[in-house]
Amino acid sequence: MDDTTAHDTTAHEAPGAPNGAPDHDARPYRRNPDLLLEWAHGGGPVLVDCGSWRKFAAKPVLVDLLNQLDRPHTADQLRDRWRDSAPGGDVRTLLDRLTAAGILQRCAPPPVDAVGEAAEDGAREPGGGWTAYERAVHARSSLGPDAAAGRGAPPPARLHHPGVDAVIALPDGADAPSRPLVDVLAARRSVRGYAPDPVPLLLLAALLARAARVRGHLAPRAYQQTQRPAPSGGARHGLEIHLVARAVAGLAPGAYHYDPFAHALHRLAPWTDDLAAFQQRTVTDPALLDHAPPASLCLSAVAARTTWKYEGMALSLIYRDTGCLMQTLALTATDLGLASCLTGRMEAPFTAPFLPPSLRAHLSHVGNMALGLPTNPLAAPEVTPLDP
Repeated sequence: MDDTTAHDTTAHEAPGAPNGAPDHDARPYRRNPDLLLEWAHGGGPVLVDCGSWRKFAAKPVLVDLLNQLDRPHTADQLRDRWRDSAPGGDVRTLLDRLTAAGILQRCAPPPVDAVGEAAEDGAREPGGGWTAYERAVHARSSLGPDAAAGRGAPPPARLHHPGVDAVIALPDGADAPSRPLVDVLAARRSVRGYAPDPVPLLLLAALLARAARVRGHLAPRAYQQTQRPAPSGGARHGLEIHLVARAVAGLAPGAYHYDPFAHALHRLAPWTDDLAAFQQRTVTDPALLDHAPPASLCLSAVAARTTWKYEGMALSLIYRDTGCLMQTLALTATDLGLASCLTGRMEAPFTAPFLPPSLRAHLSHVGNMALGLPTNPLAAPEVTPLDP
């Protein structure tokens, strides 16, 4: 770990200083936007560069300086404030050392307006747009799982809901329609308009069976690994599917949990205004729908299933698992003649009204899917063919 306010064995001359000469141009300094502040195990504050994954000891004076540099400042602007804190009293030397270490960055002087005032510079750097948190997740995931991962008993692969008031066995859906994969891939669309008819239970059952049903256990069985249609990191399959049924033939309106082991729906709660509001903010509004869909799926993750084997990179895998399941659901819906639209809206904290607080705390909301029968003509965006 580097201590850039005392000595930095990795530091080198600042960029733009040829032959070791100090760089006296007028470019201001600013804080590296990829820095995060965390606390070391058993130690003090640490700066983490989420782009390079370097870590630096963070003395209070350095943290105070970085707090001032959320906007560009020149060395002259900082000289009076930081003269006593700089090595040898030279503020520029300190700033150049921090720049060489990657803690600070040099940027172009701000443009000057017609009256000679420095104008606000809101331009992004090339390749920008990621937050430091996103870079941190990406960088940490690239390091692989922690050495301690995979110890102890793995969490169960099956979620048991407390307070289930009914269990609805689903048909296997074997008689539901199907067509060649090449046709399904060509026909898939995000559909934002649905017929007023209820979703047939046979098609809903076929969707869940073909896209998410557990087909069997993988060895060693003690690892709680299962084989399912959508791939999952380490066969951990941490995702759960809840159904918000506004209009599904044969089902009372309300919220249900899909049990992929028994291919059954567990009824959790009747239809309420709170459930309607949850569907509105997670599906209807994000998908820009004019009306609430007849049904929607709420995807959540039992993170512990994935962290048990992949602690340190679990969030990245959960997101990838979500993408795999979403694509499998979307293609299966298209194959069955259902209209669907995926949304990436996530709640944190998760507020699903059909979950008890004790269970909600262990589930992470990761996505949603609107479902219904298509209108005629299909309410989907037109596709303009590529130019020959």
